[in-house]
Amino acid sequence: MATVEHDSTVPGGSGTRRYRSPLRRMQAAQTRAVVLEAATRLFAERGWVATGVRDVARAAEVSVETVYTTFGSKADLLKSALEVAIVGDDAEVPLADRPVYTAIRTGRTTSDRIESGARMIATINERIYRLAVAIRQGATADATLAAVAADLEGQRRRSVADVADLIVGRHADPGQVDELWVQAHDQVYALLVDECGWSRVRYESWLIDRIEEILDRPV
Repeated sequence: MATVEHDSTVPGGSGTRRYRSPLRRMQAAQTRAVVLEAATRLFAERGWVATGVRDVARAAEVSVETVYTTFGSKADLLKSALEVAIVGDDAEVPLADRPVYTAIRTGRTTSDRIESGARMIATINERIYRLAVAIRQGATADATLAAVAADLEGQRRRSVADVADLIVGRHADPGQVDELWVQAHDQVYALLVDECGWSRVRYESWLIDRIEEILDRPV
């Protein structure tokens, strides 16, 4: 018991804190992940208005207070869900440092880089497009989500420009970036997949053709 109750490296120190702190952090991370999974599913299925914090708490099997303590507000919860959906997990690794992005940078040919770029865009759109709908709904009434919606568009524009630069090996023409930004938008993905019944694979193939067409065109 002595080795558990006392920290032998610190005179008078309590070993209980040493053992409990990592456990608390692990439990907090697990709780956060469960709540985010529930929130992502419900916001995607029901939208902003029809999804309450109580609904998320019930689906995650935690208390309402736990959701608020972990995320702060309903808007912050949706914002966190979007941030995780963009990169694919809750790890603090920027998109630009992830394999899906570095594959564009390291592609040997223009075709390789275009395919990697289209694959990344399709993957992200598949994860976020329903959450983006919820954010645009909430943005009309919530200042936090209005800022999130504006930031999402800004990030999207910068990412499209960066991807175009990587593909062509120089600064892409602003007009080309405009067209790519529209073609790569999550709302276009939603129209083709949800309204037209396209598969993700068909959308990705279509996007490859659009990127090639836009970047090959004389400016």
